[in-house]
Amino acid sequence: MRGGISAAASAAFLLALSLGGCDQRGDDSSTGELANGTATVAKHYEGPKPEGVSSTQDAVTTTFYIPQASISDMYEIEASELALVRARRPEVKAFAKMMIADHGKSSADLKRFVAENPVNIAPAQQLDARRRAMIVNLEQAGDAEFDREYVGQQSAAHDEAYNLHQSYANRGDYPALKERAKAVAAIVARHREHVKTLDREITGSR
Repeated sequence: MRGGISAAASAAFLLALSLGGCDQRGDDSSTGELANGTATVAKHYEGPKPEGVSSTQDAVTTTFYIPQASISDMYEIEASELALVRARRPEVKAFAKMMIADHGKSSADLKRFVAENPVNIAPAQQLDARRRAMIVNLEQAGDAEFDREYVGQQSAAHDEAYNLHQSYANRGDYPALKERAKAVAAIVARHREHVKTLDREITGSR
């Protein structure tokens, strides 16, 4: 062993480096480990948590924004398709139907934008590990708790989505995409207020 460094010590050093890299924003698609996220999560929601863009003034690059925006849309659609089948409250089903329509449109618009502009970054093709775990969390929820679980996720996810789109609108590096992000942020803001009202109604919280 040259320099007195054992194989075990080398392995420990490499492990420390790899763990340190887990804090890099946008890396969640390459690891199965779930991040705990930020205070964007509804207080009662205990499942896998949204994370990433924590304010409306984060420096969000186009390379980060496009895949994350597309994953956000995919998650919303898949979660809401489950809610259409399993939700008990009609107002939750109505919200889910709106999510499928609005996020389906924003997903198609983003794909069209990428096809028509030289941004050189493609939308994501599948959910990342974190959002996949959130879907699994919904799938495993009991019938009596599904509405609460879905709305709790939606409350948290719309905080994250709003921060993502508004941050890019404020500080993005591709002017035409900034305008699109601004329009999407306005739609997400309406969704966010709607779902927080549902959240209060279901949980009885203020």
